[in-house]
Amino acid sequence: MRVAAGRPGALLGPVVVALDRLLCTGARARRAVRGLALAGRFAARGDNFTFDPDGVYTYETIEVGHNVDLGYRPVLMAARARIRIGDNVMFGPEVTVRGGNHRIDQVGVPMIAVGKDPDDETHDRGVIIGDDVWVGTRAVILHGVTIGRGAVIGAGAVVTRSVPPYAVAAGNPARVIRLRWPLETIGDHERQLYPPERRLTPAELAGLAELPVPEPRPAPVTKSLTTGLQAR
Repeated sequence: MRVAAGRPGALLGPVVVALDRLLCTGARARRAVRGLALAGRFAARGDNFTFDPDGVYTYETIEVGHNVDLGYRPVLMAARARIRIGDNVMFGPEVTVRGGNHRIDQVGVPMIAVGKDPDDETHDRGVIIGDDVWVGTRAVILHGVTIGRGAVIGAGAVVTRSVPPYAVAAGNPARVIRLRWPLETIGDHERQLYPPERRLTPAELAGLAELPVPEPRPAPVTKSLTTGLQAR
């Protein structure tokens, strides 16, 4: 449905504005009530958890940590597998996380009628999203993927393979572009945020050594007051 927006008359304008405010207030109230009613259905959730009650969720298979924002209208679905999200994670709008998959290898059976064994982990794998991850707008994360701690997933990416910690991944299919920082900076970040037992091990850090790092930014050129006066 398309709405033609004209200019309301002098008397009608305030009425339209008041009606719009009333409808917006009602919509916010509805979402707040729905959110409170649905929050308890998640398998686990931490403090300061924000989610859009109008998103799509298989609540009982989703575990969420502390300080997580799932963004606007996400789709998080896993029939039997688990979707596990760590702490300090943020989603952009309309992110899709899909645990599980459909079998396409059975001859003589329509795909919609193909069943899965309860222990069929090959076709029913979950998704793990580590701490401190940012997932961009309309990214799609598919089953069996682990997003490492501190990673960034670009907008519109289709993630079919696991992403290392502190990597920036984008594209369709998503590929690792570079690390967020050099290894020394990653180590410093880890020391500031995590106790020793939770930090990446030396072996895990060494595993990131072959990934590209961001180019160093050139120092800004500044002119001294004396130089500026001399140039005049």
